[in-house]
Amino acid sequence: MLKIMFFVLVSFALMTPGAFAQDTNRFSLTTDKTAYVEGDIITVSGKINHVIIGLEVSLQIFSEQNQIGISQVRVSQDGEFTDKITAGGPLWKNEGKITIKATYGETSVEKIIDFFKVTSGEYTSLYEVKIPNAGTFDVLYTMKGGDITSIELNQKNLSLVINLNTNSDGVLDLRLFRDNIDSISNTGQDIDFIVLVYEKDNSIIPIQTEYKKIDKDEIYRDISIPIKNDDVKVEIIGTHIIPEFGTIAMIVLAVAIVSIIAVSAKSRLSIMPKI
Repeated sequence: MLKIMFFVLVSFALMTPGAFAQDTNRFSLTTDKTAYVEGDIITVSGKINHVIIGLEVSLQIFSEQNQIGISQVRVSQDGEFTDKITAGGPLWKNEGKITIKATYGETSVEKIIDFFKVTSGEYTSLYEVKIPNAGTFDVLYTMKGGDITSIELNQKNLSLVINLNTNSDGVLDLRLFRDNIDSISNTGQDIDFIVLVYEKDNSIIPIQTEYKKIDKDEIYRDISIPIKNDDVKVEIIGTHIIPEFGTIAMIVLAVAIVSIIAVSAKSRLSIMPKI
């Protein structure tokens, strides 16, 4: 008799799992990006599988264990909901992981994003770029959402090639010294760099992307480039790049020096001061 009752209970549990366990897949929660910089708008959206008329979704925002935001969101008849949250404010004090928790009835789901404070014009790292056969120059940068693995000089394309290792969406701030790379018109006016981004799944064909101009003067130009998770490379193309260095330039310089010596030897008498 006990065996029969046990079999009936097990069969009933398998046929009606909702009676014994919470259905944690009743709704989903997504954000439009995986990381945000202070001031960005976070678009939160989701889908309810079983709508309860009049019941709203509760959104809670946590930084570590501290609640830094809360809102109530209406659910449409087809089960969809969306809300917009500003990444920033008095309670958004620290960079790091932010947890967005959505609760509907007795069910909760979470989404974790990265949050970065604005550091435009503040550079925490320096990379020493090698010039083929001619030394090095420095690039100042701050990377949010990953790391720079290398920066290479492409003299043929008049560009800097920056290789990345990303773990989330983020931003790459750079200080580019004009003596090293610049983009100017024939009349000497600043023009935009061409910024190409290479994705992991499409590392051959780049995507041209817009960048933010932070600051500039006679010595440098500061730019900020948005980075997506799985971006692997950024190429910054200008109109000139350290023309006084490099293998070809060194050959030209050597020929010029030899020519000057030869001309000076032939005309030494003509340029000697008269006594």
